[in-house]
Amino acid sequence: MNSNSAAVRAGTGAVAGLAATMVLHPLRKATEEKLPQLSPPMREDPGKFMFEQAKRALPENARAKVPQPLEKAAIKSLHLGYGTTFGMLYALARRKQGNVVIDGALLGLVTWATGYLGWLPATKLTTPVTRQKPAQVITPILQHIVFGIAAVSVLAGIRRALAARSG
Repeated sequence: MNSNSAAVRAGTGAVAGLAATMVLHPLRKATEEKLPQLSPPMREDPGKFMFEQAKRALPENARAKVPQPLEKAAIKSLHLGYGTTFGMLYALARRKQGNVVIDGALLGLVTWATGYLGWLPATKLTTPVTRQKPAQVITPILQHIVFGIAAVSVLAGIRRALAARSG
């Protein structure tokens, strides 16, 4: 299979996004625990919120039968899926390797903006950034830039390995 095919780019981007999410989540969790004043106000965990939206779509008698372990796994997978999706979209959009820091920072900013300027305030999970303290805005931006740089770095490594293998 051509290493520049859309399927390969989507798959490698998804892997890179997943790896970067594994960097972002401990970073966010540590910030929330050790420096909570730097975290934006969040009414509810976004993964839990999305799970509850999906659960509402089930017939009423089925809702109560969703096992707790499945609920926890689904919530975790939603978090992982978000970062995986952005890694995949980046790899699909960016056929050739760019500058890891610049592309990573841009990917992080787009990922942050989609959530913090888009669906999180739209669903009232958080207040608009215009009503948050500067530290509550800049901290997730920086965290998402780390995510973006990690994703682009992993993708660059995968692309190098694929090129070496096929070349």
